[in-house]
This record gives sequence, C-alpha cells and structure tokens, in this order.
Amino acid sequence: MRDILQGLTDGRFVPGQRLAEPDLMRRYALGRSTVREALGRLAASGIVELVPHKGAQIRFLTRRAAEDVLRVTEPLLGLAARQAAEAVAAGADPAPLMAAAEAYDAATENRARARARYYRALTQLAGNAELERLLPMLQVHLIRAQLRPNRPPGRSARADLVRTVAAGQANQAEVAARSHIRGLIELLPSLPDQDFAPA
Repeated sequence: MRDILQGLTDGRFVPGQRLAEPDLMRRYALGRSTVREALGRLAASGIVELVPHKGAQIRFLTRRAAEDVLRVTEPLLGLAARQAAEAVAAGADPAPLMAAAEAYDAATENRARARARYYRALTQLAGNAELERLLPMLQVHLIRAQLRPNRPPGRSARADLVRTVAAGQANQAEVAARSHIRGLIELLPSLPDQDFAPA
C-alpha cells in the first residue's frame, strides 16, 4: 500500500492505471488474499476504485472532483496552520515541523513518506486530533500525481507556512496555507481536459 502511494509521487503509478491482482502478487511476492486486503484498504481511503468485472484501478479524478478535494483541503490546512502557530505562540517548539519541512524539501526518494511526516508534524504541533485524522484521508496526493506536469512547485508556499507558524503568527500562517491551495483551485480551469477523467 505504501509503495503504491510512493509510486504515485515518483510516477511509477499514475491515476487511471489498472492494478491487476496477478501483477501485484508477483511484484510484492504476496498472496491473493493479502493483495485483495491491501486494495480494499486503498479503496476505503479513496485512492483506488474497485470496478465490477474489471478489478482495481487508481482513481482518476474529474475536474470537479479535484476542485471539491481542494475546496475541502483549503480550510482544513488553514486551520492546521493557524492552530500550529497558536501553539508556538503559547510556547510549543516548532523545531520538529521545521525539520520535517527541510527533510521534505531535500527528499529525492520516499517523497510520499517525507510529505506524510511533514503534514503529521504540522497537525501534531496544532494539537488537533481531528485534523490528524482527517487531513491524510483527503486525496490531495491523487491531484498532485494527476497534475504533475502542470502543478506549480509548492516549496515556496511551504516555506511561507513554516516561517509564519514558527513565528507564532496565526493569521499569516492560515493565509499562507489557504493561499497555496487557493492557487491550485484557480489553476484547474486552465488545465487541459486530458488531465482529468471525463465528467
């Protein structure tokens, strides 16, 4: 399961790709029941679709579905940034978030894992268990994979978020988080139709 998420990040797997059970069994040296269980977990998390009589495939989002995911992500990420900055202003240490962001920026392999650590560090600093539960469930990684050629790099937006959180600036941290996601939402209408599943 983790390798499929990592594969989405590095391009070994792509949205819309069929995941044939025999291929997965050979690739990972696993039995059919283990592969089916893993596909079921991926389906439950919204990464994979289980299509009757066709098997599993990685979800390929419509333009509207991508926008919906980002519209839900925007306020949640903004809240995480705000609460993390408030925690810093109240005396919490931002060092783990800063280290996770630095590791994410430097990662050339296992970027999916580095990204997950970064967002976990942000939500842990925020101290909001509901955000820790909800943010990983959003399919933002599918959008990243789907829009890979056209997506603007997120490093400067991440740097703004981390800088404002580390300074304990709650309003600015929320704005930094939300504006990055808002930029992606505003980009969607200009992208070619082939980047999305048919509506």
